[in-house]
Amino acid sequence: FLFVPFFMIHSSKEHWSWGETVLITSSGAAGGVFIFFHLGEYIFNWWARQFGRSKRVMTRGRRMIIRIKWKWGIKGLMLLSGLISVPVASLLAAKFYRHNPNALPMMIIAFFLWAILLTSVAYSTKLIFT
Repeated sequence: FLFVPFFMIHSSKEHWSWGETVLITSSGAAGGVFIFFHLGEYIFNWWARQFGRSKRVMTRGRRMIIRIKWKWGIKGLMLLSGLISVPVASLLAAKFYRHNPNALPMMIIAFFLWAILLTSVAYSTKLIFT
């Protein structure tokens, strides 16, 4: 997701406009968020039914994820989502916010805003270097 607008705008074969690039990248991300969020929701619910909640060993990475969750919540995940990819961000949203009815629309909005930002940066670099 992070590099797609740059490849689309700087491609020598195709000439994508700013709006087309935003539309394509955001719709692809929205589809991916929808699929991975619901897939993750299903997997995590199934896992809890099969094995219950087990006591986990707290590692440095898990501590960092929990700290970010408590400090910034879903908005922090929205800020990081464009940098960590559609599947990872969607699975994290499904893991921590699957009971929040606004989580899925918020993630789709976040990727739409990321698509606008990344496309704008890619388009401005094309204008500068050509």
